[in-house]
Formats: sequence, structure tokens, C-alpha cells
Amino acid sequence: MVTIIVAAHGESAPALLKTAGMILGNFENVHPVTFLPGQGPEDLVEEYTRIVEASEAEETLLLVDLFGGSPYNAGAQFAATREGVDVVSGVNVPMLIEVISGAGRKNATLKSLVAKAHKAGTKGIRSFQDANQPAAAKPAEAKPAETKAVEVPAAQQVPGGTMDAIFTRIDSRLIHGQVAGTWVPHIAPQTFIAASDNAAHNQLRKSLLLQVAPTSVKTNVLDIAKAGRVYNNPKYTGMKTMFVVESPVDVVRLLDEGVKINEVNVGGVTFKTGMVQLSDAVYASEEHLEAYRELIKRGVKLTVQQLPNHSPVDLEKILKQKGLDA
Repeated sequence: MVTIIVAAHGESAPALLKTAGMILGNFENVHPVTFLPGQGPEDLVEEYTRIVEASEAEETLLLVDLFGGSPYNAGAQFAATREGVDVVSGVNVPMLIEVISGAGRKNATLKSLVAKAHKAGTKGIRSFQDANQPAAAKPAEAKPAETKAVEVPAAQQVPGGTMDAIFTRIDSRLIHGQVAGTWVPHIAPQTFIAASDNAAHNQLRKSLLLQVAPTSVKTNVLDIAKAGRVYNNPKYTGMKTMFVVESPVDVVRLLDEGVKINEVNVGGVTFKTGMVQLSDAVYASEEHLEAYRELIKRGVKLTVQQLPNHSPVDLEKILKQKGLDA
């Protein structure tokens, strides 16, 4: 286990952790340290020491704001006198999310988390205009964000074989922090498909989704029909695939395209006029309710759950409680 300390000038550190909590949910062994007017490096060292000595972790990673600032200098002083301590400056939200997610894995080490911090902190800095230059204007070595799923070896391809849809989520935002930073690492698919006619046929939206796609897995934004064709392509036989769609209507359509789905994670559907509230993060139109009823009729289990560490709730029970099951 690795203890994580986030230290920054003013009240930035608690604010960063609050932001991370909105995306990742609850997490443990991550500590904010403030640096306020009137305090000195010795105050920071004292606080670092208190946190580390109260922790049972063998290693500690300090994420600080400014290279050469007091939180960094105090951290460097602290690391120089202890084994298993390192300091990384330039902490930002992408870095924090990746490090906290990584720290939750059994094989996490200080070295691996430092590498994640460097990579995520840098890759999280992007320009919308640069990312949307015409292809000819991009450097020769640049690669498109969307990549084809890696085909399985020919020997493993089975006539009539399909992908293995290991997880399907309904989320009107499709790809965002909770999905890319939490669910994808938790599910660990081999490929990730955002199935949406709207997104697939809207080049700007598609481009934005791919910019925030998880770097750890091959990601595609496809319309529902194409998602079904890819799923049913023997070239991808057995490939563990995670789907995310915008609404229950699209889940029904995926089923009609031949995608085998036994359970659906209902994660978040934003409010629009005329919708009813089913949970804190899930609203439904009449069309959605009809689709949910159809999915239940087809034997699909529906579970409301925003984040992996939240308790799942049976959507069928919610519908019955609200008198919306028929």
C-alpha cells in the first residue's frame, strides 16, 4: 500500500481531493495538506511526518503544486531522510485521478504510481484547437485517437463467434471522468465502445469524447448498427468488451443487433423537461421507461450504481416503488 499526500499552497489540496471524490467516489489513504500564510517548511515537514507515522503503508508519494515551492522543498527534505518516499510536482486533476485509481490496486508500488503521475499529468494538458487541426497540419508522428480493436489470432477465431460484452453502462455523457477514470480500470476490458448514433455522426462530439477516452484501452465511438456488426465479427471472438450508451433505448437496439447483454449498469441520465427522477443521478422520459420495461421483460437485470464503490440498487424495485413498472 502507498500513502498519498497532496500538498499545495492555500486550500488547493482539499479542493483537489473534493473534485477527485466527485469523479472517483470514496477513497482511502489520501491526505490533503494546506500551506497557509504564516507557515514555514518546518510546518509542512511536521505534517508529512504525522501522516506517514500514522499510516501502515511502507511507501509514500507526495503530489505537490509547484516545483521549487515550499510544499515541494519540504517534501524533498522529507524524502531525503526516509526510504520509500518520492515527490512529484505539478499535481492536477488527471494526475490525481490516475494515481488514486492506481493506488487502489493490490500490486501498486511507489515507482508505478510515480510513472502514472508523470504520464497522466502530462497527457492531461491538451489544447482543443491543436487536437482538431486538419490531419495534414498535425506532426507526422501523431496518431488518431480512435483505434481499431486488436483482432484475436486467427486460430482463436470461431465462425459465428462474437465479442464478450462483459459490461454495459447507460450514461448520457458517454465518456467522462467517472467512466474513463473509474469504471474502465475497474472492469479492465480489452476494448471499449461508446455506442451512440448521435455521437458517431457528430464529428465534433466524437472528437471530444475520444480526447477524454481512457488511455489504457482501445476506444471507439460507433453508431448502434456498426457496434452490432463489430460485436458479431468473428475477428473479435471472445474479446472482452465494455459498452457505454446514452439511454435504455440504445440498449434495446443493441440487443436487437444481436449483442448479448445480461445486465446493465444504469449510471447517469441527466434531467430534461418532462422526465421523472429515479435516483440522484438518473432521470427517465416515458420512452426511457418503456425501454426499461422492455429490458426487464427480456430478462435483463438493471442496476443503478454510479461508481464501483457505491451499493447497487435494483432498478426494477425502484420502478415498482414509484408505480412506474406498468
